[in-house]
Amino acid sequence: MATKKQLTAQSKLIGKHPQSGLFFDWFKCEDTPATAHKKHRKLTNKGISKATLIDHLSQWIVKHHVTEARLARIERKKQLLDKHGFANYMDGRVPFPVKSATTQKGNLGEIILAEYLTESSGLEILVYKLRYNPNVEQSMKGDDLLLFEKQNIQNKVIMGESKFRATKSKQALDDIVKSLSNKNLPISLTFVSDRLEEMGDVDLADEVDDLITNLHTKKTPVIYVGFYHSETSAYKTIEKHLNSSNSDLVIVSYGEDNPNQLIKDCFKEALKMVMK
Repeated sequence: MATKKQLTAQSKLIGKHPQSGLFFDWFKCEDTPATAHKKHRKLTNKGISKATLIDHLSQWIVKHHVTEARLARIERKKQLLDKHGFANYMDGRVPFPVKSATTQKGNLGEIILAEYLTESSGLEILVYKLRYNPNVEQSMKGDDLLLFEKQNIQNKVIMGESKFRATKSKQALDDIVKSLSNKNLPISLTFVSDRLEEMGDVDLADEVDDLITNLHTKKTPVIYVGFYHSETSAYKTIEKHLNSSNSDLVIVSYGEDNPNQLIKDCFKEALKMVMK
């Protein structure tokens, strides 16, 4: 009788790598040997076509930045204005960053991590925070992302932090580790609760309010996940330098050739999706 393969330390915290869908097609996954101070999930490109990747990521960019109601309003404007007039009207009103390369890089990392963890852990994003950014050309303050077990809010929380560097950097890794110290608790729960209340989900908003107390009394565990997006050899920086006292921290790395171009192409395609 075959023995059941044991879960890695990484899988115990954030779930197994997806066995189907975009992330299965896109990433080869390796959970490198874990230690008391290093839990690293290394993702590398299997060779997915750039066109397929851009198509999926651009759809996620729109999903995370724009509500369905906002998209419906944009569609109504398209019906009222001719093509030239619509383009003029939309200048400066596009609901995601189209000018700030720095913001694009940060936002896409958050989006990839959010979608990945949703697949691997089964937890959910209750509020798409980028939809509420008052200045789309700047990064939002607060936690990069929070995921919850919707059926039992008090059971577990995942807190994520994303960093992009065109050239790998130990400093960026150190920044992630510092932000995701187990001494740091989520700071955006009130924001999440307020948005849920605005959406009419008062009961869920109340549960998130209760979660604040549980986190401070250590009744609800927090899983910490850092996403390090950089060049192809980025994983070497993680393997060499990751040293955290937080036993509930996993660093997920993804390296690729010319990551700047992928980000630029994805946001360009997302803009076309809204404008066409």
